[in-house]
Amino acid sequence: MTDPLEHIRRLAQEIGPRPSTGEGERRAAAYIAERFEGFGYTVKTEAFRAPASFGYAYMVTQALVLAGFVAGALDRAAIGLLLAGVGVVAFLGENTTALRIAALVVPRGRSQNVVARLAPRNLPRRRLVLCAHYDSTRSGLMWHPRLVRSFRLTFFLVLAAMLAVALLDAAEAVTKLRLFWYASIPFAAIVLYAFGLLVHRELAFEHVPGANDNASGVAVMLSLGEALAMDAPADTEVVAVATGCEESGLWGMQSFLNHHKDELQRAWIINVDNVGAGKVFCTSAEGMLLRHKSGREISEVAKSVAGGLGVGSHGFRLMSTDAEPALVRGYDAISLMAAGPDGVPLNWHWKTDTYENVDPDSVDTAYRLLEAMVRRLIA
Repeated sequence: MTDPLEHIRRLAQEIGPRPSTGEGERRAAAYIAERFEGFGYTVKTEAFRAPASFGYAYMVTQALVLAGFVAGALDRAAIGLLLAGVGVVAFLGENTTALRIAALVVPRGRSQNVVARLAPRNLPRRRLVLCAHYDSTRSGLMWHPRLVRSFRLTFFLVLAAMLAVALLDAAEAVTKLRLFWYASIPFAAIVLYAFGLLVHRELAFEHVPGANDNASGVAVMLSLGEALAMDAPADTEVVAVATGCEESGLWGMQSFLNHHKDELQRAWIINVDNVGAGKVFCTSAEGMLLRHKSGREISEVAKSVAGGLGVGSHGFRLMSTDAEPALVRGYDAISLMAAGPDGVPLNWHWKTDTYENVDPDSVDTAYRLLEAMVRRLIA
C-alpha cells in the first residue's frame, strides 16, 4: 500500500499550490483520478463552475454595507437600510451556503470533483462516502500566526458591525435623526477594515502548498481507498469524493450533494480535513455561525473506536468544512481533523503549510482512525 506521506509529497511538493479553479487544482484532480483508477475504482470527473476565491463574495457583501453607510450620509437612510440589509443577508447566506446572493455577481471558473466508486461483492445495502478537498487557498493577514487564534472572534465582530450599520440606517430612516448615522461611523470603519483585508489578501498574498490543508486528508483517503480495493466490502458501496473549490466556499461538496442527493439518504459521510499535524479528533459539531451536530450513527461509531487510539471528540466552530453542507441537509456526517493545543489547525492557510511541516504521527493516527471507523461500518 502506498504511504500517505508519498501522496502528500506529490500533491504539495510536485504539484504545489492548487488554487480553486486553477491549473494546479486540475493537475491534482488528474493525479487523484489516476490513483483511484489504478486501485480498480470506477472514476468519474464531475465538472462544475465556482468562484476562484471566497473573498470575492464577501467583498460584495461588505461593499453593500459600506454603500448603505454612504447612503445614510447623503440623507438616504431608507436606501441605506436596503443596501446594508441585503449585504447582511448575503453575508449570512454565503457563510451558511443557504442563499448565495453575492456569488451571483462573482465570476466563476471551471472546477471538478473526482468521484471514485468501489462496488461491493454483493448487492449494496448501504453507501459509505469518504471525502476530502484537494484545493489549497491563498494566504492572508487574518491567518498570520499572531492573529489566527482570534479568527472566529473577528468573524463575529465584522458580522456585528455590518448588522449595526443596517440597524442604525433603519433608526435614521424612521427618526430622521443624524445622530444615528454618526453612531454608525465606528461600525462602518470595522467593515471597511475587513474589506481592506480581503482586498489586500487578493493582491498581496500567494497560494500556499497546502500540505496539511488538505493534501493530508486526500492522502489518507487515497491510502484507505487502496486498502479497501484489496478486499472489497460485502454489501457497502464505497464512494471516495475528492472535492474542488472547498477553499472558495465549499462549492465542490455542494455540487456533489446536489447531483447525488437521491443516493445519499442512507449514506455515511466521513470528511477528512487538516490531519497532517497536531492532535487528531472527531468533530461533535460544526458550523461557524449555526451549530450543526455531527450525525448520530457515525458519531457513535467514531466514539466506539476513537478511545483505543487516544483520539477525542469535540466541536469545531473555527471554520466551515465539507461536512457542514451535508449536516445542513440532514445527512449522517462527521469530520476527522487535527489541531494544535489552541484548537487551530497548524500552519493553517499560511506559507508554512509545507510537506516539511507534516507530522507523520498525526497522519498515521488519522489513517488508523478512519480505517477503524470504516471497518466497523462495513462489517
